[in-house]
Amino acid sequence: MFRRGEGIVGPARRLPRPVLIAAAAALVLLVAGGAAWLLSGSSRERTARTSVELALPKMVDATLDPASGGDPALIERGAGGPLPMVASDGRQAWQVYARPFDRSDKRPRIAIVIANLGQAGAETEAAIKTLPGAVTLGFNPYARNLPGWIAKARAAGHELIVGVPMEPLDYPREDPGPETLLLALSPKQNLDRLEWALSRGSGYVGVTNFMGSRFTAAPDALGPIFEVLKGRGLLFLETRASNQSAVAPIADKLALPYAANDRDLDGDHSRAGIEQALADLETIARKKGAAIGTGEGNLVTIDRVASWAATLDGKGLALAPLSALVTAHGGASEADAH
Repeated sequence: MFRRGEGIVGPARRLPRPVLIAAAAALVLLVAGGAAWLLSGSSRERTARTSVELALPKMVDATLDPASGGDPALIERGAGGPLPMVASDGRQAWQVYARPFDRSDKRPRIAIVIANLGQAGAETEAAIKTLPGAVTLGFNPYARNLPGWIAKARAAGHELIVGVPMEPLDYPREDPGPETLLLALSPKQNLDRLEWALSRGSGYVGVTNFMGSRFTAAPDALGPIFEVLKGRGLLFLETRASNQSAVAPIADKLALPYAANDRDLDGDHSRAGIEQALADLETIARKKGAAIGTGEGNLVTIDRVASWAATLDGKGLALAPLSALVTAHGGASEADAH
């Protein structure tokens, strides 16, 4: 028989109220801490999962793919991108990437070059799609996705050149951009800038001066540039930016494939002005056997050239790619040789 004071459950066995409150609080903290630990563990697991570095696919340089316009045998991997080179079997870019042309055709030849493409999408698309494949297209080296534009233009049958920014007489008021070849720079610095322009893409036959009225008149500055172009198997188109040009003598000395334009198509941007320039080209071609016209990639010029080109067969004239009119060995042009 138990006495009241000794009962198993009774006032004598209950914990004081403050102790109960403290124990309850500790229990709450324990449960909350456990939940927090579980949640943090789950969070850490999710974080670990999302921070795992997956192996990325190996980057492929599209410009080394023949389908995009570049022949791997003609490409050297430069520090900034693909650079043209002469193939081990002697093949050169200005010949390999040239648009086919019937060289037995005795008709006077006219080459049209629409330059400075690639920055304005609508105009570039119009030039690629609207103009006949025999019209040569020139691209601005600052254009975004230049390899993509080159691939699209070559797929449409066009022969291509790339502009090299060169110092004009009124530089820096007229500035061809941050990679301009300048007389104040060392030969090494200018060659680095040339390499930048050449590495923008591949699949082109050569280059042309973008501005450059001062630079093309300076033999000492131009000579090293032409030596590189010759060594890389490229041609050069002079836009006749300077009346004191040193281009022809140096190109002749180095046997650099070379050509010069005879008319600016859109010095006068009106339809009548462009049509007059095209008519002048016809006269020059009949007199000399060949003529070259250069224009900017604006919609009016593109439209007028496309319409004019459709009339040439009926006039006894041949629309030819630029490569068919170059002076290949410092002597007569391809057209004159025929």
